[in-house]
Amino acid sequence: MPRESERIGRSGEYLTCSILARESDTVTIMPHTSHADVIFEWKHKLYRCQVKTVTHIEKRKKNWRFDIRKGITKTGRHYKKNQIDIIAMVNLKYQNIFFKAFSDCQTAQITIKDEIMKSTNSIESLKDAMKSIELTDILRMKQNTAKSTPAKQSING
Repeated sequence: MPRESERIGRSGEYLTCSILARESDTVTIMPHTSHADVIFEWKHKLYRCQVKTVTHIEKRKKNWRFDIRKGITKTGRHYKKNQIDIIAMVNLKYQNIFFKAFSDCQTAQITIKDEIMKSTNSIESLKDAMKSIELTDILRMKQNTAKSTPAKQSING
């Protein structure tokens, strides 16, 4: 990775940590070889955050495009469900972050309209993404409970 790209990426990670530190006592930047860029605590649980940083807008469409895949030189560029929990899409021009639960990411690229990116409140975006993660966890637990109930009945019954 060229030095300028590394500096841009690092800037995005530090900005993300700054926002996370306002809501969490535990925030750590991970080594470069990790799947996640940042680990943070939310309601006594640790979460893995992947940071994607952009500096310029698409010229024709007035959108900000974030590539949610691993680095350009990597094979197997798509993240797996168990590798990251949340994506931080950092806009260095506006110095803000659009957070999104990884479970809500259906494509390898996410496009955000300029007016939405410009008006994004990073803290509120983080809270919204974490609510989505919490709801997904609750639904998953309910599904697991429903699947295990017939097995418990057959064992007890």
